[in-house]
Amino acid sequence: MAEHVENFAWVIVAIGVWTGGLVMIFGLRKADKKSVPGRLIGALKQDWTPTGNIDFRALTLESPSVPAFRLWVEENKIMETAVGQRVVELRWRLATIEEGKELVICWNARQTISALLPRALTH
Repeated sequence: MAEHVENFAWVIVAIGVWTGGLVMIFGLRKADKKSVPGRLIGALKQDWTPTGNIDFRALTLESPSVPAFRLWVEENKIMETAVGQRVVELRWRLATIEEGKELVICWNARQTISALLPRALTH
């Protein structure tokens, strides 16, 4: 009788190991088919466009020399899913030379206006 119980226990363990192996194999296959973040399936409503937000980032602030600043531009893309949900994706990218020149022009115009403004108010 004890021998039958021991054999029964080994059969249960073997079935458990076999079932666990099948679950792992088929579970990993499904995990491979999941969509990658950033690869949303849906209708493109608006491609990447600048939002107007900019950022200056330094590579290292602890450096004894003057750190190099880089101009970053924020962009967004609008998609609509199959159920009609609007999804907005944001990303930061390095600014182009033209965007950098535009920023300098705007900065200089603002400085000129702010320099003239106190004189205009005092006269």
